[in-house]
Amino acid sequence: MLRSFILALLAGAVVFAQPTQPPKPDDLPKKDAPAGKDPPAPTSDFRALTVAPAHAAIPALKYELLPRPCDRKPGNAALGYHRAYMLRPTWPGDPKEAAKLNEILIAWEETPVDKLPLVEVKKYLASHAQSFRALDAGALADRCDWDLAGKLSVNNIDLLLAEVQTFRELARFQVLRIRVNLAENDFDEAVRNIQTGVRLGKDVGEGPTLIHSLVGIAIVSIFHGRVEQLIQRPDSPNMYWALTTLPRPMIDPRPSLEGETRLFDNLFPNAKALEKGPVSAERASAVLEEMLTAFNSMGKPDDSKVGLGGLGLAGYVALNAPAARKQLETLGWPAATLEKMPPAQVIALRAITIYRAISDDQLKCFSLPYPDARAEIAKLRERAEKLKTDAGDPIVTAFTLSVRAFEKVFEAHARMNRRIAMLRAVEAIRLHAAANDGKLPKTLAEVKLVPIPDDPNTLKPFDFAVDGNKFTLTGLPPAGEKPDMINCMKYEVTLRAK
Repeated sequence: MLRSFILALLAGAVVFAQPTQPPKPDDLPKKDAPAGKDPPAPTSDFRALTVAPAHAAIPALKYELLPRPCDRKPGNAALGYHRAYMLRPTWPGDPKEAAKLNEILIAWEETPVDKLPLVEVKKYLASHAQSFRALDAGALADRCDWDLAGKLSVNNIDLLLAEVQTFRELARFQVLRIRVNLAENDFDEAVRNIQTGVRLGKDVGEGPTLIHSLVGIAIVSIFHGRVEQLIQRPDSPNMYWALTTLPRPMIDPRPSLEGETRLFDNLFPNAKALEKGPVSAERASAVLEEMLTAFNSMGKPDDSKVGLGGLGLAGYVALNAPAARKQLETLGWPAATLEKMPPAQVIALRAITIYRAISDDQLKCFSLPYPDARAEIAKLRERAEKLKTDAGDPIVTAFTLSVRAFEKVFEAHARMNRRIAMLRAVEAIRLHAAANDGKLPKTLAEVKLVPIPDDPNTLKPFDFAVDGNKFTLTGLPPAGEKPDMINCMKYEVTLRAK
């Protein structure tokens, strides 16, 4: 696949940066499959929790999931995160020792919190002390500047992918740190360490590319999973207000989307000249050839290239210029201005105009409620397909691929924000039970102490059902869609006595 300047189209980025950790097999409802057949696919992202009633903390914001502004200090968080990675213990160079250490870490990650070998785990984590101090300091910095705005280019995209991966490694050891806190029922320290992880994820997610956005969502979701673990501990604090005071949306999508536009300008530095008005035929041909060269230089040997179907540049221009001129008129360019432009400029300008139109259509969707945004995305998908078909231009085809990447990012944001809303609702029900002798509400409308959020995906109340000391809270799929692990979320919560 062409390694487009739209970074999230890199196959690795989309695969490794899924925003939520899938539930373990033991967390899924058991269904027997007929002999010789695979079990049916899960119909929801299912989480089983066991919690006790819990009153709100006093003061209400004793626990928060991001460091408070008044606690932050002047500095650049990005430097702290990079320093934390550099100061981590060196991974064993011997393959056998490395594999053995990884097996130990996996065992600690999968062991129930109450059965952690605390002496061994704390001894190992002590070797990360300098790294943790740098990570904590980064999370308390008052800004985060990745210093990449003018530096993204064809030549360093692969380096960026490796760099962003390092933050997932920091998150892994931070999670182990929190598991020790929970084993010791040290909720204050656990929340502080969750804060650090959430701030790391938010800062990464608001970096200048879609890769940053996807990895940041993944990291934030990992630490929201630690909140799920925390509220299941005996005597755990209620986290309703901690979840409620998080930003909405949790991660601002605009920096990464705007960063992709900046990347476009870096990759095609002479494109803006064509948007200002007619240029010479020589200049236009040079810019068009520059665009084709930039695309082809991004590909690995086994990647497909932006080819001209056997035509030379002159033949390609002659064949496509008439249709490009007509298409630009429909995109708002005055016919009189287009008549003054050489054919190569018209060809390149069509691709540039289509890219900018698609980018704006993507960005505007984040300002809409989820159902309206989905409708707009469907229109965008149809529009991009028509533009690609009408153009018949390999450059335009490559630009329209960005719609697929955008949809992945949009849905990742939506799932993360929905999960936060559902967990808020769970905590609101814990508040209600604490105030009503441990009794569950029969309906969500009975919860009066605090507002219960509606499902941000449907703009309606979550589906709620009570059965004895259990309740289920479900975020249903959009109307007409079959439920699956992407569009349907479900909590099954058992309420134990305080």
